[in-house]
This record gives sequence, C-alpha cells and structure tokens, in this order.
Amino acid sequence: MGRNREGDRVSTATRAGNRQRLPANALRACPSCGQQRGTRRTGWHAIVSGAEVVGYTCPTCPTWDEPIRREARGDRVRFVAVVRGSTDAHGKRPQLKRRFGALEDAREWVTETREGVKAADHARKGYSDPSRLTVRVLCERWLSKRREEVGTPGGVREVTVNGYASALHAPLLHMGDAVAREVTPGDVETMLRTLVTVGGKWGRPLSHRSVVYALTALRQAFNYGVREKWLRSNPAALVKPPREQHTAGSKATTSRRWEPEEVKRFRALADTYAEGEAFAAEPWLRAGMRLTLTGMRRSEVLGLDWQRVDLDVGSVEVAASRVKTGRGTATALGEVKAANSLRTIRAEVIHPGTVAALRSLWLAQGRPESGLVIRDAAGQPVDPDLYSARFRALCRSAGLPPLKSIHNVRHTLATALTAAGVPDHEAAALLGHDVQTYRRFYLIADDAGAASAAGVAGQVFAV
Repeated sequence: MGRNREGDRVSTATRAGNRQRLPANALRACPSCGQQRGTRRTGWHAIVSGAEVVGYTCPTCPTWDEPIRREARGDRVRFVAVVRGSTDAHGKRPQLKRRFGALEDAREWVTETREGVKAADHARKGYSDPSRLTVRVLCERWLSKRREEVGTPGGVREVTVNGYASALHAPLLHMGDAVAREVTPGDVETMLRTLVTVGGKWGRPLSHRSVVYALTALRQAFNYGVREKWLRSNPAALVKPPREQHTAGSKATTSRRWEPEEVKRFRALADTYAEGEAFAAEPWLRAGMRLTLTGMRRSEVLGLDWQRVDLDVGSVEVAASRVKTGRGTATALGEVKAANSLRTIRAEVIHPGTVAALRSLWLAQGRPESGLVIRDAAGQPVDPDLYSARFRALCRSAGLPPLKSIHNVRHTLATALTAAGVPDHEAAALLGHDVQTYRRFYLIADDAGAASAAGVAGQVFAV
C-alpha cells in the first residue's frame, strides 16, 4: 500500500487478493459494492496499475489488495477471506477460507492467520486455524500438554491427568463439537445445569462434586487456549457451578467421621489379623489399617517403603505414594501429593502396638531392607481398590457406621484433634496439609458436633 501524488492511499494490485477482476467503472463506483463515488475521497482507497489510478474502493469494503471479498445475497452481506496455509507434505499450500459478518473480523482473521502460518512454517509444522478449534480438540491438546509433564520434576502425576480426562468426559458430551471461540459464559452455565439434571454417558445427574471438577478442568483447558493465543478470553473463568441442593431427605446416610471410641473398635478388629490363618491370608491388613488410622492417605500407606520405616521407635516417613492411574488395575509409584505431605509420623505414639504389627509383617516378608511394605501373601503390591474394599468390610464386621470414604479417617482424626485442643498448625502438619486447607476441608460439622456444642451451651446458660 502506498500513496499517489494527490495523497490518496493506493493499492499496487489490479486484482484483489482474492483474484477478482477489476470492473470497467472502478473509477466511478466501488468495484465491490457498486456505491457511486462522485467527488468523494475521504476514506476511499485508490487502486493503481503501475503509476495510474484505475479505481477506488469505498470505506465499507475491503481494499483491492486485501484477500477479502464482499459477498451480498439479498439483504445479507458477508466478507469472504482467503489466505494460503502452510506447505503440506506434497509441497502445496492449501487455501484457508472463512466467512464473516463484519469486515473488521475478517481483517483480524487474515492478520492472525498469516502470522500463524508464518510461525508454523518456521517451526516446520502444519498450521491449525484457531478460529475452527472445537472445545473437544482444545481439551485434547491441553490434556496432551499435561501428559508431557508426567514424570518431570514438578510435573503433575499421571493419576491427576487421568482425573482431568474423566472430569471432562461429561462436558464434552454436551459441548465438545462447539467452536471454542464461540462459547460464551452462558453456554458453560447451560452445560453445567444439564450435567446436574441429565449428567453423563448414562443420562444420570452428576453429583455436585463431579460438576465442580468438570468446571475446574474446563477452566484450565480454556486458560491453556488463551495462553496459546487460540482464544481471546476464557468463557468459564467467572462461571460458578449450580448450588448444591439441600433438602430434608437428601442428607447422606453414611457418616463423615467416627467418634474416638469407634476408632478404637475398628483398631481392635484389625488386630485380630495378627496371627494364625487370618495373618497368613492377609499379612498386610493389621499394619496397613493401623497406618490408615494415623491419618495417612491410602496412597501414602500403599507407597510406603521399608527404608522409610523405623522399627525401633515405630515411626514412618512419608516420601512416596502409589495411586491408581485410571479405571483399570494399573498403579503408579511416585511423588507425594504436595510438599506438605513429606513428613514423619510417630505411628506407635498415636496407636500403641503399631510397631509390633509392622515388625510381624517385616518378619513375614523375610526381613527386607527395602521394597513396598503393603504386599499380599504372594509378595504382590495390594490393589488400592482391594485395600478400600477390605476397609469397608471391616467397618461392617465391627458394626460401625460406614464412612463415606476411607479418606474420612483423616477427617475423623482432624475433628478429634481440634476437640482436644491441638493447634491447627500442628494437626495440619500431622495430616500433611497447609493450615488453610486443613481448616477449610478437614474439620467436620455434623450432628454429633452440634450435640456436643449444645451440651456445652447448656452448661454455659444453666441457671
């Protein structure tokens, strides 16, 4: 683009970037829309051939050298943009074409696409038009990027990536084919309400927890798209999940924690596996369940190595975790969940007799110097699902209220420690968490706590 001697902006092409032929009356009327120019110049763009002005385009149409064509059908006007893509394996450069309702959008797409093609050619890889990127492809790219981090220093765990993939399954059923750039916050909210009522693959409503996980994963995928400049904004950034429904009949029938006496009853039942046929069949059960009662995560118990066990004082050092990597039986041994998880637990102090349980298991395994502690009678690592199943079976055998999850043993311990006056920072250190997370998620408010508080209140206000 240059200027002639009269100061008009001029094009150096006699054909448009989309190869239209210049009409004969281009000096008198816009060759794109036919608008008569008369004596007007402001905003009109001159078209030159050599040094001669051969036409003008009006302010509302593409300049003649832009790869954009005005297309009118009845009262509808659209702008067709065409840009050459990256060179393919056959040495050809296919054309990329888009239609837009606004000229500025077409121009923005041309600029972005040309820059993207140039960058792709420099990196020697094909160019993918971000304006055509679907939510499904965006999520797949984000998950692929996260999988590259697995096993790297500071990277995510494989189980975490698989969790993201599982959380995204339901959202992608409902909006996976939508163009990512066209998704609005309202679209995301509508999708979340659908998950609450219809849900996933089998048409069942998703739990509030699953909906929250789905939104969290979707936010991260959209953030990745913004970072890579495929998207201009994150439509899920400010969206909130639908409120969890609370009705008189919706209260969970399973307990979220035990009372101290119930913990002791469970421990006593686990101790019956200390000898005889029970011990021979499941030598790991007594020691494993006792470690669980110290507040260790299931993954930490299953990832414990004999090198981290002090049989003299009955303490264990949490330094690794073993988790399921998906819906099958595969597991992975790796780093702990977070830096706060690295800690030493004085198991014998919390539950006297734990050192004896660990020593019996150590002797049964042939006095190993290293290797996983929780192994079955055949020497194989215990499956995480089997571990949880045996925990639930012991709960039933002991006549205890079933906990919603084995993880709630940690909530039991946290609530008991708070009731006993243990400072939050000390209790959080035992459970391997920061104080904020401990206070927000681990202290259980339930009917038992309300009854206890009512008793204290009764004493305070007694006549």
